[in-house]
Amino acid sequence: MINKFVRSISGRLILALIIIFLIFGATSSILLINSSRNYEQEVTQQIHKDLARHVVDNYLLFRDGKPDYKAAKETFHDLMILGANFEFYLLNKHGEIVAYDGKPHEVKLDSIDLEPVYDFLNPQLSEGFICGDDPKNIGKSKIFSAAPIIQMGETYGYLYVVIGSQTRDALAQKIWNSKILYSGLWLFVGALTLTLIALLLVVAFVTRPLNKLTRQVQAIKEGGFAELDSSFKATLNDLKSWQQDSANDIHILGHAFFKALKKLELQYENVVSIDDLRKELLSHVSHDLRTPLASLLGYLETWEMQQASLTPEKSEEYISTAKRSAQKIATLIEQLFELAHLDGKNVTVRKEPVAIAELIQDVLQKFSIEASKRSVSLDVEPKDSSIIVRADIEKLERVFTNLIENALRHTPNGGSITVKILKDSAFVAIEVSDTGIGIPEEDIPYIFDAHFKAGNSVRENTAHGGLGLAITKKLLDLHESAISVKSAINRGTTFRFALPSA
Repeated sequence: MINKFVRSISGRLILALIIIFLIFGATSSILLINSSRNYEQEVTQQIHKDLARHVVDNYLLFRDGKPDYKAAKETFHDLMILGANFEFYLLNKHGEIVAYDGKPHEVKLDSIDLEPVYDFLNPQLSEGFICGDDPKNIGKSKIFSAAPIIQMGETYGYLYVVIGSQTRDALAQKIWNSKILYSGLWLFVGALTLTLIALLLVVAFVTRPLNKLTRQVQAIKEGGFAELDSSFKATLNDLKSWQQDSANDIHILGHAFFKALKKLELQYENVVSIDDLRKELLSHVSHDLRTPLASLLGYLETWEMQQASLTPEKSEEYISTAKRSAQKIATLIEQLFELAHLDGKNVTVRKEPVAIAELIQDVLQKFSIEASKRSVSLDVEPKDSSIIVRADIEKLERVFTNLIENALRHTPNGGSITVKILKDSAFVAIEVSDTGIGIPEEDIPYIFDAHFKAGNSVRENTAHGGLGLAITKKLLDLHESAISVKSAINRGTTFRFALPSA
């Protein structure tokens, strides 16, 4: 539980805030205490800067070049009325202590380093504070006041006054350990704790939308798209609450996730639908392949078993029939590969000027022998080679081949198939009409679906598994052209599409 909390964004923010707050509080406290102490010492030294000079000017400490110990001690004793905050030391010109106001065992140093004294007496050094040796504490320093003792123009020694005596330090330590100070410390800690709690509440409030979005994403992750059940729908409805136009970045993120999820849901449904269609297509293909394959195998097996007793004419008939069945299988497989290729994303269209009437005439010529056998007339109107369209000639030829082949298959003997070219300023419309059996009205919306079979479709034992019209529509889609159909039972069918004029 704790590990999960630490890994979450809220947990990390809270821990980061606590650490930053503690570091900032400790650093600020140390800096504040040090700056306060430095300020206090500077102010105290400035206030008592002339104390030593005043004593030297008003009291005789040296007589005839020698320290007057009696006078010095009396002077230091009299100056005790100033309080316990000062310690007085008489120094010779070498810094050696020659007299002081304390007990002998209390003084630990025999001499004072005069470098700080020289700095103190230097009028150029007026900023900050200067610390010197503390005679009663080896290795420690304190602020001080100092003045030279001059007689007859010669410096005989110095008066060195420590500001902040040992008595004063003991009293300060006692006050530091008092309950009042501890109460103030606990008050500070309490204020710090309350501030930290307030910050944590702010973090919780700020990260609450993010936690909500995290739970929703987690729910989607656990449920997935495998089953679009009620819980998924409920989570999806919850995601609608995120506002796109909000100034809150989390709202924008939540709305973006909702839109992405809707798109993924649509794509998933399309994938499922396409998968179902592929399964259905496979089922139809296997059925359409089974008939010519059975015919192929049947005639080959019959020929193999009876070849010794068959006449050459009968043997050739069996082989020809088997060959036609093999060709039908090859044609169906070729259509499947073509449809799969058109479903891909790497199909290119190379448009160029095409004389549409000449292309149609070439396609009709391929079916002229079969049409003449059935007395079906093939024609194009008008036969004007000046009508030019922009198209991929190879794909457009495939379109006309599929449409005319489909029309010829559904047109009875003695019928007609006509391709009309209708030109206006920007486009050329093409209509492929026949006088065939027509298409039931309820089947028209589905005739371009792969392997859809109309109720009156004429396939019999052919290799046409219903892929021709599906391929035709995809080829025209690549030309950004839509195909429409009009049909009436026993009166014929007309397919119409348009191409840009060149």
